[in-house]
Amino acid sequence: MNVYLSDILTACILFPVVAFLITVPYMIYQYRRRGSVPKLHTAIVYSFVFYLMCAYFLVLLPLPADRTAYVAYAATPQLVPFNFVHEFLAETTFSPSDPATWLRVLRDPYIYEAFFNVLLLLPLGAYLRYYFRRRWWQALIIGFLVTLSFETTQLTGLWGIYEHPYRLFDVDDLIQNTLGAMVGFWLAGPAMRTLPDLRTANLRAAEAGLSASVTRRALSFALDSALTAALAMGSIYLVYRSGLVAAPIGAKATAAQALEATTAQVSDTLLPARLCILIALAIVFFIVPVVTRGRTPAQALLHLRIVRTGARRASWYHYLARYGLLFVFIWIPWGLFTLLTEVGGSSIGSEAGTLATFASQNTEACIAVLAVFTVAWVVSLIVRGVRAASGRAPFVMLNGMLSRTRIMTESGLAAERARLSALSVNDVRKLEQLIAEDGISLASLMRCAGEAVADEVRTWAGGPVRVCVLTGSGNNGGDGWVCAESLARSGYPVTLITPKTAEELTAEPARTEACSSLKRTLEGEFPLTVAVAPEADDAARALDEAEVVVDAILGTGFTGSSLREPYATWISLANLRRFKGPRGKGRGAHRARTEKPSKRASGTTLRDRRKDAPFAVAVDVPSGYSAQAATWADPCFCADVTVTMLAMKPGLIASGAERFCGQVKLAELVDTAPYREKLA
Repeated sequence: MNVYLSDILTACILFPVVAFLITVPYMIYQYRRRGSVPKLHTAIVYSFVFYLMCAYFLVLLPLPADRTAYVAYAATPQLVPFNFVHEFLAETTFSPSDPATWLRVLRDPYIYEAFFNVLLLLPLGAYLRYYFRRRWWQALIIGFLVTLSFETTQLTGLWGIYEHPYRLFDVDDLIQNTLGAMVGFWLAGPAMRTLPDLRTANLRAAEAGLSASVTRRALSFALDSALTAALAMGSIYLVYRSGLVAAPIGAKATAAQALEATTAQVSDTLLPARLCILIALAIVFFIVPVVTRGRTPAQALLHLRIVRTGARRASWYHYLARYGLLFVFIWIPWGLFTLLTEVGGSSIGSEAGTLATFASQNTEACIAVLAVFTVAWVVSLIVRGVRAASGRAPFVMLNGMLSRTRIMTESGLAAERARLSALSVNDVRKLEQLIAEDGISLASLMRCAGEAVADEVRTWAGGPVRVCVLTGSGNNGGDGWVCAESLARSGYPVTLITPKTAEELTAEPARTEACSSLKRTLEGEFPLTVAVAPEADDAARALDEAEVVVDAILGTGFTGSSLREPYATWISLANLRRFKGPRGKGRGAHRARTEKPSKRASGTTLRDRRKDAPFAVAVDVPSGYSAQAATWADPCFCADVTVTMLAMKPGLIASGAERFCGQVKLAELVDTAPYREKLA
């Protein structure tokens, strides 16, 4: 047992070093994939890294004293399955009929070693199911490959580092470790009912990623500064290495020779180095943003962009003003002080000479004062950053205010531009007509719209989950049919609920798409369950079983204050499932009640929902909500995400719209810019 604790202690000592090394790459990965760094993901990832370190140290440590060490018992692999059972029965007096021998069994090395072998990969199975969303057969394969890597590493003497194996390759370890991974996988199922939902955390992360956080901006500036330093140091090395300019102090100079170098000589020979630094700064903070239209190298890596107010594209002089002012603010005090101390008081005018003399004679005091001001500025940045992170005030820098620029995320910029270019519902209809006149049919737009909604479901789910699609009798319902078919073809179990049969639909091209989809289903191209005007209990059962609910009932033309049946019942059931849970968990008495969402807290659109609520997606607009007037009926579908088509509508960006719309995402379907010009 002490050996095990020693290996875990070694992992604890080295983990901070490993965590430090992976932090920046991890943050870059999360910012690029999810837009922010979710706390839940971070806790799981770092705990997983710590677990892997413990597991490998338990397998590999302690190491032999030297690479030629020979361990006799490890020289011949043990390839007989379940050999430990035969050895245990041969060497013990265990008898199932004698309770007195039972306790001794627990202290037997064969038993507790087998127990620890199972325990070793139990966390891996739990991670594979909960975090990585792997299926059982994938967990089985991964668990086997991981334990095979353990045994192979031991068999090869740490891949040739040692001349002989120092641990026994045992096929029983393969069996026990793999069993442990599967036990962890099975235990994770019940645990996931109480653990936080990672997919909801992903939605919150994407929502937080719409704004450029202080941490994200600080990371981008730090990476750009590191790149600048690398470029400057490389160019300085090349300049002095070429021999075109003499180095200020030779690389092999003694301390006495360094003291003999005059200030003027050092100043003259340092000029190329300063020019190299300025050129590196110009490349990273000016030339690259001009070429990439508003992104430094690190900002491109982290999906950030410099824009003007109103999300307008910035010009070259905006980049020059933003970063020129920043470095002027940073460098003016220190640069002026350096200049004064280098030139001395005798070479310049009386007033400046007096100031230079004072700076030269009181160097330490001047440096202390400048350091205090610098520290105060840094502290003010930290305070502003903390206030911005808490939502009390935006993080604003003086150079940004003076240059009238700001840094936005790519996703936030797209959302802001979509919001600023919102069109009325009537204008969207005219836009559709212009697109149709240009040869792109409404049926093509419908297929693109359905695929966009299906893609949103796939992004959230990460793998096949049960989906319930609620459709109406209009063209919004046609989008739902396309979405259902797309998901069914991807292996998702889909139940589509419709008020009429496909042949009874009257809206075109919804009728054509529904009939074609139903025909392909009947021909066996993909599985799709279609429920035509189901009873309320049947609809509730489908909603209870679903992990995703797609609302494709009513479109942007709705303006009423109430809904007709069966739509009112379907939406009420969907909302009850969202806020009260499935009927089997005590909801029965509230089945007929319409649930209205409470006022949401600012900063998130996902607070008012049960943990086990299905992911709710609205097609174009939540059914019962007016896309034009921002009013709603009773009941009104409550969505986590609304995928709206062609253009934003006024009601979707109105204050309080997130109560029903959740996060609104725009699917343009086609390039609408040429048609918007015709509308204008």
